[in-house]
Amino acid sequence: MSKEQILSASRIKTLESCSWKFWCTYELKLPRSQNDGTSRGSACHLVLEVLLNPRHKKYITKIIKKNTVHCVPSIVRLLKKSLNKDGFLTHDNLELCDDMIIVALNLDFSGGKGAKIDKPEEEFLIDSKSPRYKMMGYIDKPIQYKKEGKVKIVDYKTNKNKFVEDEVDYNVQAFAYLLAAKQIWPKLTDASIQFQFLKFPDDPCIEIKYSEEQLAGFEYYLEDVYNRINNFSEEDAKSNFAKNKPFPKKKEGFTGPLNCGFAEYEGHLKKDGNPRWYCEHKFAFDYYSVVDEEGNTLYSSKDKEDLKPKKNQSIEKRHYAGCPAHNQPLPSDGEREDPSDFPF
Repeated sequence: MSKEQILSASRIKTLESCSWKFWCTYELKLPRSQNDGTSRGSACHLVLEVLLNPRHKKYITKIIKKNTVHCVPSIVRLLKKSLNKDGFLTHDNLELCDDMIIVALNLDFSGGKGAKIDKPEEEFLIDSKSPRYKMMGYIDKPIQYKKEGKVKIVDYKTNKNKFVEDEVDYNVQAFAYLLAAKQIWPKLTDASIQFQFLKFPDDPCIEIKYSEEQLAGFEYYLEDVYNRINNFSEEDAKSNFAKNKPFPKKKEGFTGPLNCGFAEYEGHLKKDGNPRWYCEHKFAFDYYSVVDEEGNTLYSSKDKEDLKPKKNQSIEKRHYAGCPAHNQPLPSDGEREDPSDFPF
């Protein structure tokens, strides 16, 4: 790769899921696909971040009492603006966001007695010398309980499925955030992360803690991954295709070939008429990239009009040939379910 790559939970998870997807995302910088789910997640995160401002406490009380964000017009406008920006402003998406925000606000949103929230979206950068690695990220909501020596990191999830067993036992994001907590709040030695799954109002929370020994071991893993991604080649990109992995057991979650999807071509429909989901890097497409004077790709889009190159930057039209693991059609063995419908 052309310059130093800093670790993040999402980069590590991408590398673990599929080496080709990692190559396409972080080296080729192919255009990323948006969908309703990611757009709703961004909108909910934005509103919840805004509501943490102490000046907006009155809005929290009002929304909880009325059980809807529609009682606060400014919040509705913010939601609509966020959804519209991504092209997913619909009545259904707006109502789903409303439901998920209500769940979050009813989960002791301000932290309760003795809680202190300095700021939402706490950014961190860990520059470790031994083991050697760099890692960055953003924490949705860190809640400090200084008298008790505790910090609870809250992370909102708008996924359609909760974590399964293996995703709790080994969770890259939890490891990363708990390492960050040690650096940011060294005096708060009792650290945990609570994932709040906002589509599950009856049982939304999964809380994770790891021991000092587990965290120390994970740091050595980070050193290995840091070295790998900073010496990553196209040959490495073809070493660990999701397609070639075994299908997961129920406790393993959304892994292996499920990451590819079962669509055999763009627009491939399921029996019910809905489109089959598939990895955004599975099929070929043309796109445009903004490059600097040295020819380094800065960002890309399938729509040339989206690109705004600065001085000494140019636009190049390119072609992506599709994932090498899917040059041949997937074998047909009867009607398979879309992986987005898997019962995990």
